[in-house]
Amino acid sequence: MKKTVLLLFAWIAALTGFAQVNIPYQELNYDVHYHWGLIDVMIAHGKVTLQSDGSSFNGTLDGNSIPWEGRVFCVSDTLDATMTPGSPVSHETVTYENGWYLKPKVTVYRSGGFNPTDPANYKNIKGVGSLDADGNTMEAVTVTADMLGMFYYFHEINFDAMTPGQQMTIPITVEGGAPQRVVVTYNGQSSYTAAGVGYPTYSVDFEYSYNGAMSGYPVHAEVAKSSRIPVLLSASLPIGKVEMIYAGE
Repeated sequence: MKKTVLLLFAWIAALTGFAQVNIPYQELNYDVHYHWGLIDVMIAHGKVTLQSDGSSFNGTLDGNSIPWEGRVFCVSDTLDATMTPGSPVSHETVTYENGWYLKPKVTVYRSGGFNPTDPANYKNIKGVGSLDADGNTMEAVTVTADMLGMFYYFHEINFDAMTPGQQMTIPITVEGGAPQRVVVTYNGQSSYTAAGVGYPTYSVDFEYSYNGAMSGYPVHAEVAKSSRIPVLLSASLPIGKVEMIYAGE
């Protein structure tokens, strides 16, 4: 379940028609659902913030699971990047990225005695902290931090000029790191109901690379046509299906 929560949290003319976009500061709330067979439960809550002045983009994600087996699993991610429109695709230069993973005991968390700045209580994707977290966990945290960039691209890409099945690969330069990429597949127009509200949507799949290879964590998104906000982010994993559903601003 730890990995499920992370992957949730673990876990945007034609292609030449990119244009830089301004995004006013927004706070978006999401509920996280887990499905396995007949099991269908809400396991976590998350908040995404985003803002762009046309080229410089900042996105954050903070999520806490509903108390599970005596612990609260937490993910906090920050992505700062410069988005440069180009031909045939855009290019992203990551200027700062960090993802934090914490798993305090419920009793300590609720008592107010939990110190998130103690290195013994966290692990981040820069290798700081001594909390026990395996490679799969930290990969999931990294991919989740990467995914914040899609909240910008959903505003920038001209989906109406694309045909179902069309793909684009957006290169990503990470300062001090190996080149990365995200592959975006447009599926066509659709619709989705979130929190009782029906949205006409663009159906999109995307997958980020990790350490030079595709992560293996493809994500399905339903993007509201009017606001370009993802009202659904969904990933099918070996341990079940995880969905992040828009709950409003």
